[in-house]
Amino acid sequence: MGIANLFSLILTGLIVFLSKETLALEESIIQTVLKIDPQSLSGIVGQTESFSLFAEQPCTSNQNISVTWNGAEALSIKPSNTIIVTKCEPNVSLVESKYSVYVSSTKQGRFLIRPLIHPHHSVDDSRLFVQLKVAKYRPLIIVSTLIGWMYTLCWTLGDYIQVWANYKRKSVVGLSFDFLLLNVVGNCCYATFNALLFWNHFVELEYFRRHPFGLNPVIANDVGYALHAVFGNLMLIVQFYLFPSDGSLVSIPVKILIGGCTVLVGVCGSLAFEGQMHWLDFLYVLSYVKLSSNLVKYVPQVYMNFKRKSTEGFSISNRVVDLIGGLLSLLQMILNSWNFDDWQSIAGSPVKFGLGFVSIFFDIVFMVQHYVCYKENRPDKDKSIP
Repeated sequence: MGIANLFSLILTGLIVFLSKETLALEESIIQTVLKIDPQSLSGIVGQTESFSLFAEQPCTSNQNISVTWNGAEALSIKPSNTIIVTKCEPNVSLVESKYSVYVSSTKQGRFLIRPLIHPHHSVDDSRLFVQLKVAKYRPLIIVSTLIGWMYTLCWTLGDYIQVWANYKRKSVVGLSFDFLLLNVVGNCCYATFNALLFWNHFVELEYFRRHPFGLNPVIANDVGYALHAVFGNLMLIVQFYLFPSDGSLVSIPVKILIGGCTVLVGVCGSLAFEGQMHWLDFLYVLSYVKLSSNLVKYVPQVYMNFKRKSTEGFSISNRVVDLIGGLLSLLQMILNSWNFDDWQSIAGSPVKFGLGFVSIFFDIVFMVQHYVCYKENRPDKDKSIP
């Protein structure tokens, strides 16, 4: 009994001692908060770009921090080493400081700049990095930006062209409801994916955990475009209830596809709510639904045109604009890959690249139907139908 009490006393003393030592260690290494802004830079060969290192240090810390910048041999980083010094003023508990870093490259390409911090335990450096994209020609960067705005405008106007055609005809005859339904389902999933990954910090943190040197792939423009696409689709759906149609209902294959997607999304959503699946994985499921809908959504409209032997009521101007947008999008991807010597961006996004070709293929099919197969039934005399 005495031995047990002695052992218990020794164990308690050891725990108290370790607790005090741990507390003292934690107080001595209160972490300095470092942040880099911006984390994404782009420039041209030989041009100097800059980013800033922001530091927040508690005044209880009297330890200087050394930051050595590590990058590829083609990079010139000045200063190559940054010393963060704590300078406290009276009645100030936190010191904020800013350090500018300048970088240039002798080669085009994509580079990653990482800091080597000493002492390492004083800072969490898991998200400290800079992505640098170096192009060969600056004018091509401007051209690429203009192309981006052009294809975004084309895709934005597409639905309004069809809406205007329906309004002028006061009819939606010739427009496949299956095509619209699959489109709105895919765009709703796309909008949800973009909105949550952009606005939800919990989902964003999980994305960063899985991609330690990645940035959020969704920007504000992506969210706005996706939400606008849903709005345009819903306008067309509303017109189906306002204007006369040919009485076509949702086909059985589309019912099965949408039903299966609904069950899949419902089950995965339930698992996410119960914590059995991370919300980021749920968003990936939504992206698969978007992918599947994009692959098949054009088929019902092609089949309807084939059955009617006419494209009347289906705005071919919409498809022309969509085709221009698709070609411009692919042109931008190829142009950027060549200018930045970053062909991996295409190889790493085969789905996006492939879906672009799918869209272009069906746009061409629609034009062949309109201008070649059913040109005799084309309402050329009615100039009100675009």
